[in-house]
Amino acid sequence: MNDPNSTAGFTELNGLYRATLQICDRLEAVADSLPRPDRRLCRQIAAELKPAIAAANRLEEEILFPAALGRLPAAGTGATIERLRREHAQDHAAADEIVRILVTLSRGGGKRSWDAIGYMLRAYFLAVRRHVACEQNLLAALRTPPCPD
Repeated sequence: MNDPNSTAGFTELNGLYRATLQICDRLEAVADSLPRPDRRLCRQIAAELKPAIAAANRLEEEILFPAALGRLPAAGTGATIERLRREHAQDHAAADEIVRILVTLSRGGGKRSWDAIGYMLRAYFLAVRRHVACEQNLLAALRTPPCPD
């Protein structure tokens, strides 16, 4: 597997990463617009967030993680993959809360403080951006030709 981008799965994964990062950009726009966020944008993100995260995580676990474990040096790779798997569960739980907040914002507000909402949105999209960057690094490592035995 010298070029992960040559397979349909890795091409799809790269597309899912782009979509996920675009959602993060839009979450940042919502956080920046508080206390008057675009209600339509909040509804759109609420509808897209969980399916996008789930699709990317599924494909990572089906193709990226096995490829990394089979191809990259054992030292550290297994621990990295396990950490990323745990982050998937955390991302899903956090996405549930973010969706609830976005739905509340799309309806005109809520009882939380604007600072708390902004902090939660920022904490989420920053964590997701870091997670995607780590997985993109795995893809880059898989592009490197293997060392001769």
